[in-house]
This record gives sequence, structure tokens and C-alpha cells, in this order.
Amino acid sequence: PAKHEFCGEPMFAPREGSFEEEDDGYILTVMLDGKRRESHLLVFDAKNISPGPISRVPLGTLFPHGLHGCFARDATWPSDTIERRSKLADKMESRGNMWNEVKSDFSGLGLRLDDIEEYFPGWFS
Repeated sequence: PAKHEFCGEPMFAPREGSFEEEDDGYILTVMLDGKRRESHLLVFDAKNISPGPISRVPLGTLFPHGLHGCFARDATWPSDTIERRSKLADKMESRGNMWNEVKSDFSGLGLRLDDIEEYFPGWFS
């Protein structure tokens, strides 16, 4: 990457139908272009990273450096689950300036253990 480009945590995604070789797949990373203030998804062939990305997808927005995640085969969530998690993320972000005040029960973020079931139904029962 250029001096103004920063790559996030790389993630491995196996090639569809491939279970033979551990490097048969793709390396994915989100790259922040600090000069243009935009982000791209970079896709590399896991067996041959040196030539650079095989695809560079503009994401149409700026993702913060350090955003990360993981790939999980067959991971799908229904829209209501995504909406619940989005609501939780919005709630946490709106109280982000209070992160130093967070108590072990997350009450500093306005989250209580008694309403955790609303955001993660069935996880704690």
C-alpha cells in the first residue's frame, strides 16, 4: 500500500467447495485510503499474495481503520437479528464518549444485563 493507505486485519475465506488445502481461498482486508477518505475491500488469492489484490471493491464510504471481523462458513442472520444488533451498536456508539465510565454490567452505556435478552435472544437462557 501507499503511505496514505492502511490495511485492516486480514481474514481468510475458503474457495467455494474447497476443503483440501488450507490456503485454497482468498485473503480479504478493508483498506482505508486516508488521502481520498474512502475505503476499499481488497481480495487476494491466498496462494499468491505477492502480485497484489485480484479485486479492489470501492465500499462507497470511509470505514475506520481497525474495523475487523471474521469469516464463518454458512453464517447468515435474519433481518430482525441484524436490526437488533444494529440497534445495540447504535446505542453503544451514541454513548461512546462514556466508555471510560463503563461498569462491568455495561450500565455506563445504558445497557443492563436484564435487557441483554432483547439484543441476543436465546444466548443466555
